[in-house]
Order: sequence, then structure tokens, then C-alpha cells
Amino acid sequence: MPEKNVDDEDVKAAIERPDTGDGPGTDNLDDLPESDFVGFAEDDAGAGPQATATIPYDCPVANFIDELSATGHVTHTSYRKTSVTLHHNAGRLSHQGVLDVWKVRPASAHFDVDAAGAVAQYVKVNEYAWAVGNTVGNQSSISIEMANATLAPNWTVGEAAWRNAARLAGWLFAEVIGERPSRSNLFYHHHWRSTVCAGPHMDQIYDEVLAAAQVAYDHFKDAHSTLRPDTEPVPVERQR
Repeated sequence: MPEKNVDDEDVKAAIERPDTGDGPGTDNLDDLPESDFVGFAEDDAGAGPQATATIPYDCPVANFIDELSATGHVTHTSYRKTSVTLHHNAGRLSHQGVLDVWKVRPASAHFDVDAAGAVAQYVKVNEYAWAVGNTVGNQSSISIEMANATLAPNWTVGEAAWRNAARLAGWLFAEVIGERPSRSNLFYHHHWRSTVCAGPHMDQIYDEVLAAAQVAYDHFKDAHSTLRPDTEPVPVERQR
């Protein structure tokens, strides 16, 4: 008997969920204020397939940036980022499964961490992802999705997923935002809009998640990295 494809089942369920609270945050994207970001210029147009580089993280980052861009579910305007927001997939999704959902539903996020802890990037870090359903939140926050281990009502996220999401958040605070993670800048989705995301399980372990992000931040700051948001990232080979 063939094994069930959980990812396909969860993709279908996630597409049909009406209560995600994600999206661009406005019905008219022309109403968005102009970017307040200075000194970030990057033009990958005409550079060929998979031209857009992922962040120069110290772990592999699968590259879905151009494929997500092709959906139209992202606003290519750069903003100064001041926080990180964590989400759950509302499903046990692979990186490809996340993209498949966003091909249909008008939503996106900057990163996804799958059940094994592997990282994928979908939106450039300073751009406006359609992630939190709130204009200010989409402008100012970098969103990280996490695969669920179980579904409703607890929407648990496995330790490999949330720990690697927290580590990625620490890198983003060190290398992009320039502040140590704290309760005032590391959020869950429900900070921005009425939604259960990132789920009851993540609410219960917020202190552990914050502590892990702070440890990662301290590590990356101590490493004296030189990346800043106005530098061109080093391409990382796509992995699935």
C-alpha cells in the first residue's frame, strides 16, 4: 500500500484555511508609504534563472526567491527592519509545499524552516513580504515560517524547527537589524493581527525561543561578521 503524502494533504488544507491572518495588509498596494530604507540597491533583472542570491548564512539556504517572486505575492520595496516575526505553516509542509500554498494564496514570508531544521529563503530580507496581514508589520519585520509537527488544536512545532528558526532570527538580529532580540522585537504572528499563529505550543515556549535567539545573536556578534544590509550576499547553492 503506498504511503500517504502528508505534505500534499497539508498543502491542500493550508490553501483552504480562511483564518491565517497573513497577506499584504492592505487591499491597495499603491497605498503603501514609500520606503524609509537608505542605501540598499540590488537589481538582479536579466541575470538569468535563479539569479537572486540568498543570505550568506553559515548553514545552507535553499533558494526559492525567484519562484516566489513569480507568484506576484511580494512587494519589491525595501524597508528598514526592526523585528523578527515567527509563524507556523498551519501544516506539516516541506519548503516546496510552502511555495505551493503561496502560489495559490496571496501570502509570503522571508524564510521557512522545515521539520528537520533546514532553511529556505523566499523574499529578500529588506523587502515587504505578504506575511502578517498588517502594513506596519510587513514593512518593519522579517518573517520566518516553521513547519508544524502536529495540527490543530495545539499546532506543535518540533524542536529542530523552532531551534533553527531561533538561530536564524539571532543571525538576522546580528547582521541585518543590529539589535539584540528581546520581548520588544521578537514576535509571533498574533502580535500583529488576531490569529492563533504561531500556535498554543509556541506561546508556551516563548521564553525558550527568545533565549535561543539571544544565544545565537551573541555568537554571531562575537564572530565579528562584516555583512550589512547594503552588501551583496554571496550566492548559496539551492538545496531541496
